[in-house]
Amino acid sequence: MAKAMTPQERYEKEIVPKIMKELGIKNKNACPKLNKITVNAGLGTLYTSGTKDFSEFEQNFKLITGQKPIINKSKKAISNFKIREGMPNGMSVTLRGKRMYDFIEKLVHIVFPRVRDFRGISPKAFDGNGNYSVGLKEHTVFPEINPDDLVKLHGIQVCINTSAKDDDEGRALLTAFGFPFKRASKASSVEGAKATEAEPKAEAEPKAPAEPEAPAPEEKAEDLPGESLPETI
Repeated sequence: MAKAMTPQERYEKEIVPKIMKELGIKNKNACPKLNKITVNAGLGTLYTSGTKDFSEFEQNFKLITGQKPIINKSKKAISNFKIREGMPNGMSVTLRGKRMYDFIEKLVHIVFPRVRDFRGISPKAFDGNGNYSVGLKEHTVFPEINPDDLVKLHGIQVCINTSAKDDDEGRALLTAFGFPFKRASKASSVEGAKATEAEPKAEAEPKAPAEPEAPAPEEKAEDLPGESLPETI
């Protein structure tokens, strides 16, 4: 029985040749690849509301990513946001290597299909350098979380860092991994095509200026006996 390929082996044997052909890259070392994946969650509102025990959040991160998260603390105080220096305001995990590839496979094939009313992800969330960020409103979409043990819902942000030079290379890489990007609807594309076709016609056939109407001949009072004419200013 043939052994199933790991996500990293699938990238090297299937995804790299596909991207090289699509982007016209001759050297496989120039092919875009994944550098790291960062998983984040905010804690600022919980801390300001009086909660100082983040053990549940830490346990959720351990189950989801397989690593112990670090707690990020604010570097300076900002009174408008009720932030003090040294206050915990976030939790993050950085994934590399095998765990990174395993996480992205789980994200594409398990987590996205579990999202309620899922319609695909936006293709406009790239940062200009081929890196992509996606947010999840509920952490219960991950299969490791048991809804029966749920105490409080919280969101999670996933930042995917790639070696792509631009957004087109990053989009091609994530599409090859199976990311379900939204496509432009046919109705909007048809309307846009009609609008572009109508514009040159409007420019080519400008409307002729309306000719001023000739003033009506003045009538004498003698011609209309018994009627009073309005006063002309």
